Amino acid sequence: MEIKSVKTAIGNFNSIYSNIGLMRLEFIGDKTSPYPKDKKLQHVLNIYFKNAKFEDLPFLDLKGSAFHLKVWHALCLIPSGSTESYKSLAKKIGSPGASRAVGTACKLNPIPLFIPCHRVIKHDGSIGQFGLGVKIKTFLLEMELL
Repeated sequence: MEIKSVKTAIGNFNSIYSNIGLMRLEFIGDKTSPYPKDKKLQHVLNIYFKNAKFEDLPFLDLKGSAFHLKVWHALCLIPSGSTESYKSLAKKIGSPGASRAVGTACKLNPIPLFIPCHRVIKHDGSIGQFGLGVKIKTFLLEMELL
């Protein structure tokens, strides 16, 4: 396992890699990371925060239940600048009664930003929760809409 650091417009992250790819993007906020800089990922995230789009995504090494993997894959299909409700996402993955389970999968998302759980909102149109905080979720959604 290898750990590196990245600074973004929303705060600092530690990027954690297996020998296969990026496993986790751990938000550390304003704290300074003791790990070396992740130059490749820094470049990718700089582009994202400038253009609200990803280029040259790193290879991901996702670990989770079959249901979590299905949800995370579906999250990646939500276009930048769009939102989807927990309920409609549950329907799309073939589990129409699993809105809460979709929310749990979003909460357990190991690679926020790349797996864009910030694009999932409540069925009534309200913003809902986000592992990095509602303020950051709002910032990301507004940034992607510009």
